[in-house]
Amino acid sequence: MAMVDPKQIPHLIKLLDDESTDIQNRIIAELTTYGPSLRDELSKISFPLTPTQRDCLHIIFKNQKSIWLRHVWPSWFNNPNDSVKLEKALNMLSCFLDPSESEKTLGTLLDDLASQYKAKFKVNDARLLAQFLFKIKGLQGNEDDYYNPQNSNLIYVIKYKRGIPISLASIYMLVGHRLGLHIEGCHFPGHFLARIDLQGKKVYVDCFSSGQIIHEHDMLRLKEKSIEDIQEILNEKAEVDTIIRRYLANLIRAFQTQDDAMSTKLMVELFKDLDKKVNHQQFVHITPEEIIRSIEPLFQTGQLVRHKELNYRGIIVDIDGHCLDASCWEEASLAKINPHQPWYHVLIDGSDQVTYVCEEKLIKEDSKNKISHPLLLQFFTKLEDGQYIRNDNPWPGTDS
Repeated sequence: MAMVDPKQIPHLIKLLDDESTDIQNRIIAELTTYGPSLRDELSKISFPLTPTQRDCLHIIFKNQKSIWLRHVWPSWFNNPNDSVKLEKALNMLSCFLDPSESEKTLGTLLDDLASQYKAKFKVNDARLLAQFLFKIKGLQGNEDDYYNPQNSNLIYVIKYKRGIPISLASIYMLVGHRLGLHIEGCHFPGHFLARIDLQGKKVYVDCFSSGQIIHEHDMLRLKEKSIEDIQEILNEKAEVDTIIRRYLANLIRAFQTQDDAMSTKLMVELFKDLDKKVNHQQFVHITPEEIIRSIEPLFQTGQLVRHKELNYRGIIVDIDGHCLDASCWEEASLAKINPHQPWYHVLIDGSDQVTYVCEEKLIKEDSKNKISHPLLLQFFTKLEDGQYIRNDNPWPGTDS
């Protein structure tokens, strides 16, 4: 389709008010081809926009951003520097999500925070940085609007000082990188944390809770029945691929909650692309016999289960025939867990968290008490007899 003549844009904008949906769609398609310069041309229009015109233009800009994101998305995959890799991926997501078309890029905002820190403190210290970001600058958890997609937009999070655990931790990590500090992510069950070194010992920073410092022995005391498993998680490095995978899963859930089918579809596509990349790398040394091996799941979607060691109860929302998460393949390489068994996505009762757990860690839950989770009605219908029936809404990463 040829690009629209700029002189025709005012005329095409007026046609967006046509009652015919077909004509509207044709005009939207034509204007979409004009690209990012469409915003500049709109600023030259002398007449005020109608509500319908504004709605259609919103769709056009969203289409343009989707096309752009699909095109540039793979460029972060193979960057050898983890910090640069993480920032590049998160900058792309922020550019897609940012509704204000902010003049400052994510990199500029992170540079500003690093400069402000250096102006206030004479030494680069991870604890002081946590105090600076989460106490002095006031970045904190967005408890009132947790499922707002903008919580995954680091430009928004820095501007409005509200985010979710993983976005706040990412800012901490990326500003820390600018200061020469080594700050890692930690996939703690149900809550993403940052991990730093303090006098030769690892401690954890809860960025969602004003940068609270947590010592390992305090975390182990909370999970006395599974100290070995928790220690493995606490010491495991959160790879960039798995961090971004978690961002995409958060965005899929957020957009589904908002009934934004277009954005949900795009995030699912990016999620699947990343899964294929990760799985390709993890399967390089696996024999064909291992790949095609099939194991019948012991549990089914809609079934209530309980974790043998962590003791949480939940409901199975999706099943993988084998582990599709890179981190569990790393565990398998250390002979600590078998990835060649069914793995389950479980909505944890009484929380807003989703866990990914292997079959050998689960048992059937006998209690018929109802499940409390904000995503429950997105994926299940509850019958009068207390059973939960899975609906047709696809889980991120499935082929349905």
